[in-house]
Amino acid sequence: MQIGYFSAAWQDIKNSPGWFGKLLLLSLVSLIPIFGWIVVAGYLYGWARDIAWGVHGPLPTHLFGNEDGKLYSRGFFVLVIGFVCSLLPWIIEMVGGVVTGMGFAGASWHYHGEGFLPFPFSMASGLMGLVFFLVSIAAMFFAVLFYWVGTMRMSIYGRLSAGFQFGKMWAMIRHDFGGILRIFGMALLMSLIIGIVVSVLVFVAVFISIFVGFLVTGGNMDLRAPQPDTAIWGMAVAIGGFAIVLSLLFGYISLAASVFVMMVVTRAIGYWTRQFDVPAWRGQDDPMPFELVTPPPYTPYPPQGPPPAA
Repeated sequence: MQIGYFSAAWQDIKNSPGWFGKLLLLSLVSLIPIFGWIVVAGYLYGWARDIAWGVHGPLPTHLFGNEDGKLYSRGFFVLVIGFVCSLLPWIIEMVGGVVTGMGFAGASWHYHGEGFLPFPFSMASGLMGLVFFLVSIAAMFFAVLFYWVGTMRMSIYGRLSAGFQFGKMWAMIRHDFGGILRIFGMALLMSLIIGIVVSVLVFVAVFISIFVGFLVTGGNMDLRAPQPDTAIWGMAVAIGGFAIVLSLLFGYISLAASVFVMMVVTRAIGYWTRQFDVPAWRGQDDPMPFELVTPPPYTPYPPQGPPPAA
């Protein structure tokens, strides 16, 4: 197990020439529906695959370089694996919504029919809702882990089927659950911090928009004025236009932040995968090196004679 997957990933990003420009370019490309994310995923997981093989290098120079000829197929497979892994949490949420909805519907029917609220029915519905909520959280957690490991296996073998070998993926997760759990925690923390920062910026932008509106109208908001509509419409146009510009700006900043998190997490997962001695892997169905480690042969104790007579 290696310590510091995230710090190693950040050092690689920071030491890559022009990494910030590449981040901005990746963010722009991701605005293209589907194709953009195929390129981003293929680019980043190709870089993560390199470090899993033990090839240490900076971010690839060309975004559309496709040096190994698998940029687009790899990116498409990443999206497919992500979609499949998201199905289980989605199904659980749907079933939970139907079950708890039926529970609430039954409680409401009983209330209207009999004139009182059936507490056992409503309580059971609430408990079922809590259970399904906890199960869906656990399902989302493991879906993310299997998605990460599956995409790495797919990137290494270059086949979509390698990303759905759940037995192999679970064996890798169990082998270093603490390491991948740290990556998950850091990814969650980064997303939380970015969300808070973006929310604060949006909050500040709203006040700036209002302030700009007052500057444009000269602060004239007196409805008793001869032409109050002019001031009101002037302020509305000023605030609306400025808000649109800020919305586009902060939307792009949020997108760039998401791509940055993906960049760090993907590289960290590549470091995590490297511990499994990827160059020694054979076929995707063959045992991995850590699965071939066997305990030393059993050496029996020499036979003992009968206990001495008392």
